[in-house]
Amino acid sequence: MNDNGYRAAAIADLPDLWDGFAKLVREGLGITAFGVQIMDLPPDYETKSHDEGDSGQQELYVGLRGGGAVVLADGKRLPLDPEHLVRVDAGVGRVLTSGSDGLRVLCVGAIPGGVYEPPGWTRGE
Repeated sequence: MNDNGYRAAAIADLPDLWDGFAKLVREGLGITAFGVQIMDLPPDYETKSHDEGDSGQQELYVGLRGGGAVVLADGKRLPLDPEHLVRVDAGVGRVLTSGSDGLRVLCVGAIPGGVYEPPGWTRGE
């Protein structure tokens, strides 16, 4: 894909999944080096637990608006909002939660020292 070495998009114009819950940043901007999506968690929401053990990905969570937490499998709550960042390694269970205002979170993932392979769900499979 020839895009002159750059691409820009409004978040609202990115391809999405699940009625807009996930914005496909990687696909929308043609990123191949790492995974990156935006999730819009509604107020007082909790994602399913996952640990990236199968993918080997390390993940970075950046709160863009609203607030919530990354809750680790051991119960530790790490704040997540525009003033806090969270990194979680593969094999560590985590759940993302939102507060009463919801949470827009940028999720970035890659395999340390490895080659990124996008999961099928990010390609509409």
